[in-house]
Amino acid sequence: NPASDMLSRLAIANVALVVFNLIPAFPMDGGRVLRALLAMRMGFVRATRTAAFVGQSLAFFLGFIGLLGNPLLILIAVFVYLAATAESQYVEMRSLARGYLARDAMITKFEHLTPTSTADDAVALLLRTTQQEFPVLDQFSRLQGLVTRDVLIEVLRDRGGSTPVVEFMHTDVPVVAGTATLDNVIQMLQQKRARAVAVADTDNRLLGFITPENFAEMMMVGQARGA
Repeated sequence: NPASDMLSRLAIANVALVVFNLIPAFPMDGGRVLRALLAMRMGFVRATRTAAFVGQSLAFFLGFIGLLGNPLLILIAVFVYLAATAESQYVEMRSLARGYLARDAMITKFEHLTPTSTADDAVALLLRTTQQEFPVLDQFSRLQGLVTRDVLIEVLRDRGGSTPVVEFMHTDVPVVAGTATLDNVIQMLQQKRARAVAVADTDNRLLGFITPENFAEMMMVGQARGA
């Protein structure tokens, strides 16, 4: 009976997925259970690191088996390894960020553009600084948008250097107060996939901004000092 055969195969596939998901390694649910159990005896960060290591080890094992003739296992191995690594890094970053505020990590010395600036003006700043993101500020230092290097290069190629920055700047830049926790800033950078988070005062004037790169540098310094 074709219908019965199909149902049997679906049932077997579902059981296999459930069993695979219970393997005690990230990013499967079994890995989260393992982390919860380990966290009862060690810190949450260390427990995450251990569970991620188990997941990475599983990925290497699956990849080796896949090399023997199953390309699908290689793809699964890559997914498991990347997911386990990302989870470990995310928890590590949030742990290091605890106790810091946005004002502790923000860039305070930067070049900016104005609403009347053009792509050529942005290029001039790009070439004479190390910045890759340029805030666009009005006369009262209030943030109007953000010009990023990648978009700038694309505009130069497609539309030319005379294009006003107001036509291609990012206007959905997250804004926080200087007293916002750095932990919340990390969530904004990751969840909203933002190139930067702006830090403003009560009058909405820009005080600085935080990028993934300068946050990573701050974390490296913190790790070195704690070593």
